[in-house]
Amino acid sequence: MGQRRIKFYSVNDMGTGWHLQKMEAFFQDWDILTDNPDVNTILELFNIKKFLDAGVRLVQWSDLQLEEYKEKGRGIPQILGKFCSELSDANLVEMCNMVDRTYADDFWMLLCENKVYKHIGSAAMRSVLDSNNNIVWHILRHRELSVQFGHEIAEHLERNPHTAVKLISNYLAANDKQENRLFFPNLFTQEMRENALNDFVESDRENINYLQLLEQSQSTDGLQLPDKLRYRARKKRETLQEKLFAGSPGMEFGAEVSFKSIPDGSTEESFDNGIIKCAYSREWVEENRENPTLLNNFIYLFGFVDKQYRSTYVSLQSQIGALERYLGVKGKKDYIAGIAFQSKRILSLLQMAAYTQELQRLGICLERIFKWFFEEYLMDEFNANGFTYSPPSKGTTVVEKCKLLASAIDGVLKQYRLFCEDGYVNRELLEMSSGHIVFDSLKGCIENKYAYSLSDDLRSEMFLLFSDQSMMSYTKRTESTYETVPQLLLSENIHRDDYEEYQFHDLDWLMKRGSITVSDDGFLTINRERVYILKDLFCNEVICPNYYDPSLRKQVVALVGTGDLCYGSTLFSKPEQNYLNYILNKKEYSNGLDLRNKYAHDTCPLDEKTQQYDYWELQKIMVLIILKINEGLCLKTLQQ
Repeated sequence: MGQRRIKFYSVNDMGTGWHLQKMEAFFQDWDILTDNPDVNTILELFNIKKFLDAGVRLVQWSDLQLEEYKEKGRGIPQILGKFCSELSDANLVEMCNMVDRTYADDFWMLLCENKVYKHIGSAAMRSVLDSNNNIVWHILRHRELSVQFGHEIAEHLERNPHTAVKLISNYLAANDKQENRLFFPNLFTQEMRENALNDFVESDRENINYLQLLEQSQSTDGLQLPDKLRYRARKKRETLQEKLFAGSPGMEFGAEVSFKSIPDGSTEESFDNGIIKCAYSREWVEENRENPTLLNNFIYLFGFVDKQYRSTYVSLQSQIGALERYLGVKGKKDYIAGIAFQSKRILSLLQMAAYTQELQRLGICLERIFKWFFEEYLMDEFNANGFTYSPPSKGTTVVEKCKLLASAIDGVLKQYRLFCEDGYVNRELLEMSSGHIVFDSLKGCIENKYAYSLSDDLRSEMFLLFSDQSMMSYTKRTESTYETVPQLLLSENIHRDDYEEYQFHDLDWLMKRGSITVSDDGFLTINRERVYILKDLFCNEVICPNYYDPSLRKQVVALVGTGDLCYGSTLFSKPEQNYLNYILNKKEYSNGLDLRNKYAHDTCPLDEKTQQYDYWELQKIMVLIILKINEGLCLKTLQQ
């Protein structure tokens, strides 16, 4: 790459100070460097102008020194303009080949800002594209170039071996950086794009991540994905997986669940080489066969919900490790299912399977308990009249059970919606209801049941306090002993001066926000109530103020008042809504299991083992519905 040159990324980039020092040296040799500059010096000037326009400076620069740099910087546009005026078809390829890799994007950005592309001919652009297969990806970051040279670019993309991967990355993969977006020309037709994807699937370029994205994704405005293409991608991905992992044990994780004789009713849990092992008391179930207790086992025995009745088997950002966040290729509409989520899902499915089997051994049908809850318990406890539930009959196949349960999920939620609206279930009105339940609009019977983060400031505050990517839990004296700021400040006597200068801005901001305070003796301390709420929110993405003590609820009200939090009054929290959409449909997530639609439209897998897992998954959802309805009605009764 040659010498390291000045490059502007952002004012917050960690290398900004280094680049500013390089700028200082550049200005000292200004006359020499700006006399007949080469293309990379031109692009260095282009970046220097960005620093000056952003108003960043080194602390040690005097005001006089800064004004001198600004004065010289005012001459940069003229130098850039002269360079652009001398670009032509004759020297364009030569200039492109001379550009340092660091400035590959800056070169085309400069040409766009000065409208140079309007004077470039088709033949010259073809020569540029043919000179290097990677140049096109820098060109396509500029819409005006894509429009101006659509024909030439389309011809090149048909020959470029990386086109399919770039199409997948651009239209299907998650990418938070807007500047990496590519503008494929309209002249590169859907037929051409599909041909590139087919060639990729049939080629020897083995990339499981991109094949999986093709398999799981849905068509977008810029990329159509026929079912046959997705099918071929799946078969190729399966073949590659067998080839890559043959004879390799990989990383093992999973669960073992059993019921055995434990007379005192306790639970035995262990963790061995990535395997969670849980054994439950057979005596407990045998001696406590009442329907309420059998349902409560999902709370107190299996932990399907926590103390705030939040589902424990949903995917949460706080449980996704740093490597999981950044490694691999994820779809734009993927439900992010990390190792923690997969482990919880396996455990909960096996808990459901083992419990169902244990109840069957005792002659108890779980579906009959569901029926009792809706048709008897709700009426007896809450005077909730009109609920019905139809369990499968004896001898029903697993696939038929899945279809009935998927339908029953919609049915009971529609009944619940009518009950919340009218105080009872109007059967005739229910029979007129059509369409699926939309989880984010399904109201509960409790106002302000949930609270969510609303402001960017609050999210930044939680990141600095709790994220494993935050540097605020590190000091030179303690090094990396503590994972979070609260752990550090609750365990050590820390002064402001124990932090490095680069940390002062964030530390002072946390103090201004109120999560960190200073004691009378000058030590930094934690605002325990505020930090408790923020930690709960950071870990679970939702809090339930009804379960807080009065002083904490006042803090929540204050945070809502400042616009940092907002309330929600749905039956399911947002993480639960996301999970339900992932399992039941593809409304939100391209990698969703789509169980409701698969069984409703008879496109479900024929493999009985897969059907059985699907049935346990649907049973889990029905249990969650029962727990959430019961919780809401209990809270409503307490508030009356």
